[in-house]
Amino acid sequence: GHPNHAMTLARALRVCRQPLRRGPALLLAQRACAPPLPSRALRSVQVERRAGPQGDEQIQRGITLLEDGNVVGAVSEFQEAARQGSAVGNFYLGLAYDNLIGSNARGEPPVASDPAAAFRCYERAAKGGHAEAMHNLSLCYRRGEGVDVHVGKAFEWLECSAAVGSDRAQYNAALALDPLHPPWGTPGATSAETAMIPKDPARAVALYREAAAQGHSKAKVNLGIALYTGTGCAKDAAAAEALWHEAVEEGVEQARFCLSNMEGKSGALPNYFGADK
Repeated sequence: GHPNHAMTLARALRVCRQPLRRGPALLLAQRACAPPLPSRALRSVQVERRAGPQGDEQIQRGITLLEDGNVVGAVSEFQEAARQGSAVGNFYLGLAYDNLIGSNARGEPPVASDPAAAFRCYERAAKGGHAEAMHNLSLCYRRGEGVDVHVGKAFEWLECSAAVGSDRAQYNAALALDPLHPPWGTPGATSAETAMIPKDPARAVALYREAAAQGHSKAKVNLGIALYTGTGCAKDAAAAEALWHEAVEEGVEQARFCLSNMEGKSGALPNYFGADK
């Protein structure tokens, strides 16, 4: 499996259960339809937004079976939901093909690992408006998992996911644009498959702010770094310090290093770079 490729089961359940219990709309349908997608992404990514309760009963049963430890039964329900066109069903089925949905009583995954099948499931779910599927589809394109590497498409789907509210996508898109972090793509390359995503510090700060507002702890750390160094925004050491204190309370050790840097102690800002895990 790919532990950095998707949400944990607990987070997946947390994201999926509540909207479905409010009514028969697709998961994240309200969030997917509200904000406009980035025009750059829409030039080459057309997101299908379906209205209707495709597979909701199967999804509810599948989630209940997952919580009861019946992974095989849950996957069967998600497969049926996916056949009905459910974005949520396709997302869960993608997790299953990535071997990220759990195992049976013998410790075996419910289906064999199949990166290409996982990619297809994430793609169908993403086109149905599922924010976390968009994020996972981006990772497939970036890492070449189940599909050829394509940095341009990876970033386009990441932008889409960020636009419809994924804090992980907002954070990772900010990393791609942040000049303090390694580039996405190859500097000097000209093809869409490998060309570097141009750095944009102001846009990175805006995305860090969006993710931090949703409680993303590492985004708070990096937003603090931007404010402290004046990268993409005006310097504001007091705001940076406040963000780092929040992140420390939330268990992010790197924020402690940043606070040490403010106090003139060794080991700090240069030591914190890294993608969302």
